Amino acid sequence: MEQLIAIATVVIAVGTVSLWYVTWALARETRRMVDAGSRPHIVATLDPNQWSMMHFDLRVENTGNATAYDIKLSFDPPLVSSSPRDPAEPAPLGTVDVLKPGQGLTSYLAEAGVVLPNTYRVSITWKRDPQAAVRETNSYTLNMNTMEGISTLGTDPLIQISNDVKKFTENFAKLASGHPKLQVDVFTSADRLHERRLIERRRRQRRGQQPDR
Repeated sequence: MEQLIAIATVVIAVGTVSLWYVTWALARETRRMVDAGSRPHIVATLDPNQWSMMHFDLRVENTGNATAYDIKLSFDPPLVSSSPRDPAEPAPLGTVDVLKPGQGLTSYLAEAGVVLPNTYRVSITWKRDPQAAVRETNSYTLNMNTMEGISTLGTDPLIQISNDVKKFTENFAKLASGHPKLQVDVFTSADRLHERRLIERRRRQRRGQQPDR
């Protein structure tokens, strides 16, 4: 009997320890998931411009669920812009003060020929709190060669609507200023009388009658 009690005690102790370990592991995993779901995550990409696929934009976006502060971005090799810029001026979006969850910033970068031949090493750091001493990091490779030959079929409907509205506005402005002038054909009562006489004359000719002189 004493042996059975001893064995039962050992089994209960082992079960208690196992239950404590499982509970601790679940709590730790739960904290990790909550922490991962409530943290910022910053990514930078080079995307085709919505107006022309022959040009590329730099986009920095917070895809996480918390605000990021003091964001610093670097590309290796460094980004080269087609826009006229002072060489001493830093690249666009190299530093961003704040990005809210789901917020992104876009800046035109360069023509496709400048971007596509390169493979970039992207490094991004940020803080969860403006006063934090620790910076979080995201590093990855951006191979632009994979985008070579990408094409689209048709035009984005929103872009088409924008172009149509622009053309309408330009044409309306020209009309409002009097240039070009509208050519309007006016059909008067005298024209209608003349037309009736011509019709009547043709009828008489078909009946073999001579028209009035």
